[in-house]
Amino acid sequence: MFGARSGPSCRRSVARSTAFGVATCLLVAACTSSSGVTQESSNSTPSIDEPKTTEPPDSTTTPGGTPTVNDGSSTPIVAPDPDGLPALADIDPAITLGTLDNGLRYLIRRNDNPGARVEMRLSIDAGSALQESDQGGGAHFLEHMLFNGTEQFPENELIAVLRSFGASFGADINAYTSYDETVYQLTMPTADPSTVSTGLDVLQQWLSAATIDPDQVLAERGVVLDEWRGSAQSVNGRVFDEIQRFFLDGSPYEDRKPIGTDDEISSTTDGPLRAFYDDWYRPDNAAVVVVGDIDVADIERQIVERFQPADARGDSPERVDLVVEPATDARAVVFDDPDVSEGFAFVTLPLARDLSGSREAVVQRDIYQELAFEIIGTRLANDALRGEVPFDDAAVDGSGFVRLLDAPEIFVSADGADLEASTQAVLDEYERVLRYGFTQDEVDRSVAARRSAAQVDFDGRDSRQDASYADEYVRHVLEGESLPTAQRWFDYVTAVLDRATPETLAYMFVTRYEAAGPHIFVTAPADEIGDVPAADVFVTQAENASSRQVEPRPDAAAIGDSLLTPPAPVDEIGVTQLADGTVISFFEPALLTFPNGVSVAFNNTPITDGVVMFEGRSPGGSTVLDDTDVAAAAVAENVVENSGVGSFDPVAIDAFLADKEVVLDATIDVFTEGLNGSAATTDMETLFQLIHLVMTEPRVDPVALEQYIDNELPLAEDPSINPNYARFKLLTETRYTDPRYQLLSVDDLESVEPAQVEAVFRDRFGDASDWAFSFNGDFDISEAAELARVYLGTLPATGRVESVDFAEPLPPAGAIVDTTQAGEGDQASVTFFFTGDGTIERRDDVIARLLQQVITARLTDVIREELGESYSPFAAIELTGGATPLAETFLSVSTGPDRVQDVSIAVLEQVVDLRANGVTDVEYAAAISTVGNELELFSNEQLNDEILNVLTDPAGNPSLADFENQAELINSISQGDLDDSIDRWLPVADYIEIWVLPR
Repeated sequence: MFGARSGPSCRRSVARSTAFGVATCLLVAACTSSSGVTQESSNSTPSIDEPKTTEPPDSTTTPGGTPTVNDGSSTPIVAPDPDGLPALADIDPAITLGTLDNGLRYLIRRNDNPGARVEMRLSIDAGSALQESDQGGGAHFLEHMLFNGTEQFPENELIAVLRSFGASFGADINAYTSYDETVYQLTMPTADPSTVSTGLDVLQQWLSAATIDPDQVLAERGVVLDEWRGSAQSVNGRVFDEIQRFFLDGSPYEDRKPIGTDDEISSTTDGPLRAFYDDWYRPDNAAVVVVGDIDVADIERQIVERFQPADARGDSPERVDLVVEPATDARAVVFDDPDVSEGFAFVTLPLARDLSGSREAVVQRDIYQELAFEIIGTRLANDALRGEVPFDDAAVDGSGFVRLLDAPEIFVSADGADLEASTQAVLDEYERVLRYGFTQDEVDRSVAARRSAAQVDFDGRDSRQDASYADEYVRHVLEGESLPTAQRWFDYVTAVLDRATPETLAYMFVTRYEAAGPHIFVTAPADEIGDVPAADVFVTQAENASSRQVEPRPDAAAIGDSLLTPPAPVDEIGVTQLADGTVISFFEPALLTFPNGVSVAFNNTPITDGVVMFEGRSPGGSTVLDDTDVAAAAVAENVVENSGVGSFDPVAIDAFLADKEVVLDATIDVFTEGLNGSAATTDMETLFQLIHLVMTEPRVDPVALEQYIDNELPLAEDPSINPNYARFKLLTETRYTDPRYQLLSVDDLESVEPAQVEAVFRDRFGDASDWAFSFNGDFDISEAAELARVYLGTLPATGRVESVDFAEPLPPAGAIVDTTQAGEGDQASVTFFFTGDGTIERRDDVIARLLQQVITARLTDVIREELGESYSPFAAIELTGGATPLAETFLSVSTGPDRVQDVSIAVLEQVVDLRANGVTDVEYAAAISTVGNELELFSNEQLNDEILNVLTDPAGNPSLADFENQAELINSISQGDLDDSIDRWLPVADYIEIWVLPR
């Protein structure tokens, strides 16, 4: 990816996921129990004293004072001065908020983005950390139970009610439980006022009227156990559990993981759940949030009417703040897990969250701390891009996964033998900042990047979505986040950035570094863990950091103002109106055609202010390549993105894009090659320049290729370390014989050379003769057209027009059942892949969406609710391209190893039942409601995709009118139409079934 490299690292998803058409493999990493072998070393144990905030050492400056030096080897530091900053205390007047006599708080806002929708939240200021000794896993289990019966909605009637008006329901959609809180969420249409009222009824019932039936509790154990298996028994879960233990043992959070343990789940009864519910689900510990296309006064009246009678039912224990006091001297853990595919480490500087001073002061410190760590992360990431360090990449991350733990860190990935040197490099960088601070140039670049992001947020203020507001208001209730107007927040951030100096950023880092004990976490694959030293070696590293010889960094090279000299513009030879806006008011794209064969569509939309989304596509892909070039094509998209472009090496291009909101990705799939990305409206020319350079002057950096291969080899060598990867590998090898559809082998990876990668990329992207581009968003079309004349109309072209039929190979005949073993722990899955004949009619696309809802609901009801066996069964249906598309149906159910055969039989029974008896009235009505709501919503990405489908695959997508009118098609689709499609698309004699069992 060009641009936007900042953000969380990949640590939270240790095992990579791979998408197979409709088969998106989801990885869960949270609330897990520990396993594996751990080496831990430290010289102290975290204390559990009275809650307090961290205070900086006395030997610093007073706010706004003259820079002073803590000792002879430290850089000058100055404490940030919050005086005179714009106030954050005033709440946005667009919010209606209040507190009922019983203590319940509510926040309401009218908003019309996306329109005709409302977001509702019920927040409970209690999570797993507040459980009693007999309530292990109870906060999360209780969350499940609130969907299994209330006084107004007994048993599973609530789920039927949610489905009836098209509200989403499923795993992780409607609620979450953390250590500190539990939050319930609903999204629903507002066309019928009674639907909105029903949503408020649901929130009221969740707060005050849960039945918690003993038999339902017993039945739900299997579902929660499967969720536990999916997290605690995965490599992500085991690693994350060890990280949590590393930071939380000895604190109030110890042994209180939200998911609980398998023993706790298996022994859960209604009594402890009822006690937790009565203690914490009370009005003075709850808040209701409603945001959307609503009448605020009416919603306020209904909230008062429903929630004012609510009373506390239990002992009403005091909700105290839970504080983690991390050790102040060095600690380290070396964690050994057989499924880790890539070595990594992070060096954290944890402290209790400092909330001292005004809100303005707290947020200012937060921003400066983020800037300081971003600079450190950029330094080390650039070192990795140059290949000058033992690690492959570096990023800023954090382990502050409970409310009052502040734990920023630098994360690095490396081979096991290089992890010791990698953590030493991080510690050396920390020491370098302590001694020499930051340069003015570094601060300027970091501030410019943050300023650019703030400007984009401000420009998009009038198109901010309901869910974004609702989640912000929940954070306000639970964490005290400020709720200023968009203008006030922008003014505040601008003022804070204006005051940022090398000395104030150094203050934030130096005071933390001197107060915190470095926490070092290290893990590596099984065949590399023997090269990793014991934990006490890493502790010694941290203890001896101050004695290391560390030199200041050289000044960074200057960055120009432009990526290239603009070519002379080329005028278009034709303009075509693709749609006129009469069906979808904001959909009237104009298509410019250039002499080189390039076509460019522009469409201005009100979906998101201040942002433009784009996609470019060309027929061809790997299907037109020789088999010997397929591996190079698979590698190229990632390697080129990490190699720089034109005269800019990877470090230079990152630096150039740092203060610009521009993102660009390249892809090569079986039938097309493409580019996609986004830009702030003010950065559109940079986006066009980047497109031009990627297509004309791509680079392949040997370091980037080496790092990519190093990252991918462990999975290719041993797919069994990742169940999702192993499932995908077996599924593709069973379905296809063509290497274009399969994962790369060890031989493939080891045979790829830089010159071949560059040659393949230039072949796919270097001839623009049949390329089409689409831009949707907030921009001036005349200005964008001029940019297209300069940067797209001038792309080189030979007149080559490649024709592909988008036809996938036919599937193998018969029912093929195969098994693979992968992963440690008590987790398994059953996957079905059906292939049938589709048509190019848009009705099939809508029917596919309806059937996806029907089958997912059926599997949820039968496998999850009746058998009590799977947390997240799901279905996905997709039609392929071309004139003769296939309909591909993917069904996936997670379960325990001892229930695989039962689940397999149950899924097939439901498929047979659907074929024999068809879709029920209730299933049909719920699917119509859900999909009907979905078809009313649009995204800029979707509009780009629809335009390019017509331009690059006209045989499969003959007209944009089909897309424009699809919302009306749903009214013409009957239950019989769904039944007919089931017969065509789910052949019970021809399918692929994959079982994944633990090793």
